[in-house]
Amino acid sequence: MPRIKRLHLSIVVAAAIPLVGASPPRTKPKGAVHVARGCPPERAQNGEVRLVFLGDSGYGTGFSEWGAHGQDAIAARLANLRLPPDLVFFLGDNIYWRGSSSLYKTRFDDVYDPLIRECKAHVALGNHDVKGCRTVEEYERWESCLQDLGNALVADRKARYMRQGMEEESAAAKAQADTAAETTGEVATDAIAARKANCLPGDATAYEDAVANRATCNAATALEHAQFGFGTVEKGEPPAQLRQRYYSILWPLPKLSKGGAPAEPAEPATRPLVDVIVLDSNTLGVGGGMLEKKSPPREDRLQLLWLRSSMTQWLPAPGETHRIWKILAMHHPPYTPRGCACRIFGKCLGGHGDELELQKQLGQALEDLEPPDFVMTAHNHLYARSHPLNAAGVPVTGAKERGVRYFVTGGGGAPLYDVHRPDSRFAKALTVYHFVYLRLTASSAFYWALDAGGRVRDSGCFEKGAGVDQALDPDFDYDDPLPPNCVVEEG
Repeated sequence: MPRIKRLHLSIVVAAAIPLVGASPPRTKPKGAVHVARGCPPERAQNGEVRLVFLGDSGYGTGFSEWGAHGQDAIAARLANLRLPPDLVFFLGDNIYWRGSSSLYKTRFDDVYDPLIRECKAHVALGNHDVKGCRTVEEYERWESCLQDLGNALVADRKARYMRQGMEEESAAAKAQADTAAETTGEVATDAIAARKANCLPGDATAYEDAVANRATCNAATALEHAQFGFGTVEKGEPPAQLRQRYYSILWPLPKLSKGGAPAEPAEPATRPLVDVIVLDSNTLGVGGGMLEKKSPPREDRLQLLWLRSSMTQWLPAPGETHRIWKILAMHHPPYTPRGCACRIFGKCLGGHGDELELQKQLGQALEDLEPPDFVMTAHNHLYARSHPLNAAGVPVTGAKERGVRYFVTGGGGAPLYDVHRPDSRFAKALTVYHFVYLRLTASSAFYWALDAGGRVRDSGCFEKGAGVDQALDPDFDYDDPLPPNCVVEEG
């Protein structure tokens, strides 16, 4: 495969980012304190955004329930990156084994204290973080949830009708009428019952204790814990009771008008470069998920509609070409090589495979929308990067055919899984402690998988919308000056 060769600084002065010297070792404070989120964020430096993703990390220091692990080494590497990231996303299973709030300090706050104090840390909920929870059976808040669901349905239908060419006023009226028709007349009773079953609140009230009269669920405590960074950056630190279990992070923050709305016209320089959409996959279609065995069948419809709405935000205005990067981040992987926690007599036990129902749900939720650029996941304790995949999960065949890159980055600290066998959908699959480092410009994405020793285990780049990845030279490191584009040198 053609490779991008390491560029000399003199060639790329206009696009160069000054190299940052190796940081001195950080002294860990005696203990983490409650922090106020919503620090004033810096703007994108030199026209780029730097992001880190990792998951399955929460084992703490020393020896833990399942033996030796790699969280300490990965955390140390994160704390001393020569080119610090703007944001770091932890993709679930942040606190093993049952998400106990008594372990927040030792397994997250103390370990990632430098990132937390700089307001860089944001988490998704993993299955172990809500191990003692179940979804609510009694709908004490179902009236307000139904109102939210109805509003989301109207907004989605209006947007769909407008994409089909309808004028805004007519689209709004038709969306209102169609939504109202579902809950009136002879079908109203069944329609409302179905909506009630599929109306799961977006906040921590979606969960309750799995064992009645016993405090086993830590979902509410997790959302209240400021160090976890739930909630949007642009709104600062939302009150604990308003924090959502799924949320969106724009970076850098868009320039706003005096009234608080996006400035008009929204020039590329004032628009965000990336929107990271963090989902709670525990209530989506996943094996062992919260809604998997519910009868009658239930669906987190409000989250899926919220996803559709989030994917339509910050699209180019007429005549604009600037398209921001869209990244979905969640715990469970729609696509992954098969992982093995162990092998007995050659048989693969434990580990995880594709989430087929999640594939279907996401496909339906994103129907007729531009797909995300990346899907970042964990759950399988390994590293994997897919080829660009089409809507059917098949690698695309042409450079101009758009595909989605699926990353599995479950090597944040928990005991690792083996890769069961080669998977043709994936360009790389490794059993290694690691994290993924992304650098995004307006047109190009560069990625590196870095292990605990700082070694590059995988890397590459692609132009936005391109169906082919380019390999990076092994000597091209994550903190080197970026070329203007991800292009192949002639000759």
